[in-house]
Amino acid sequence: MASKKVAAIDRKAADSGLDRTKYLLRLVDEDLREISKPKRRFASAHLLGKFQSKGSTNTAVRAALKSQSEEDC
Repeated sequence: MASKKVAAIDRKAADSGLDRTKYLLRLVDEDLREISKPKRRFASAHLLGKFQSKGSTNTAVRAALKSQSEEDC
């Protein structure tokens, strides 16, 4: 690794109050935490495309579902 990069890492570590090893281990831990976070996905495939949504809240979606189910009756 280029000495300029090592020096930059050392500066970042010092700014964080850590030595180089602890700083790099913290970065790896943060990266692995991001990887292990479950990705949110739309689990109800039968509802895909049924409602127009532009950032709807859960409350708005529930109200739309309720009105839809009332129309179906």
